[in-house]
Amino acid sequence: MQSPVSASFGLKVESLVKELIERWGAAFVPKAWPERLALLNEIHEQLFEDLGDVDLYCAVSPAFIRALIDHLAGGPVSSAAQAHIYANSGREEHRRAAGEWLAHSG
Repeated sequence: MQSPVSASFGLKVESLVKELIERWGAAFVPKAWPERLALLNEIHEQLFEDLGDVDLYCAVSPAFIRALIDHLAGGPVSSAAQAHIYANSGREEHRRAAGEWLAHSG
């Protein structure tokens, strides 16, 4: 059973992820994967500053990437930029897909 603190932390993370997707999701849609990676890096830099809490940032980042990939209906990995994004997702299947693509692209 989760402690009230960890349950509260999880709710905070998911709330922040939802807010980030609502704010930024549409901006990613028309972009190609290299542009998406650049935008994601900019958002992450600002997010780290805004949150001011390493533990919270380390929980939000992979959850945001997971939700972003889901939002984009990302499909199979087909580029290095897409693999880089997938590799940082909170979902194991995304990370595995990135690893498989990277292993076969080199």
